[in-house]
Amino acid sequence: MTRDFLNLRNYGYKDLNHWMERQTYMAVGLTMMAAAELGVEATPLEGFDPTSVDKAFKIRETGHSTTVLLALGYPDPERVCTSPISRFNPDQLFTFI
Repeated sequence: MTRDFLNLRNYGYKDLNHWMERQTYMAVGLTMMAAAELGVEATPLEGFDPTSVDKAFKIRETGHSTTVLLALGYPDPERVCTSPISRFNPDQLFTFI
């Protein structure tokens, strides 16, 4: 059944890689929720060069490839953020009519 499903995605829909990336994000989401339960902050990272990451950690040699990175860490107890973070002042972002 699994082989038939993978063949359908690979040869029928021709979206196997895209489908596998979506499956990865489901696992990342569950990992982030588990981390939050343990008091660990988590955020997914995109916009990286997967070839470089795969090469640095020899991932392709295992038959896999990187689709997303997940940063995990403890929050700084000294730093309390009470407002949303923005790179620009509101008058630079919005025009009110």
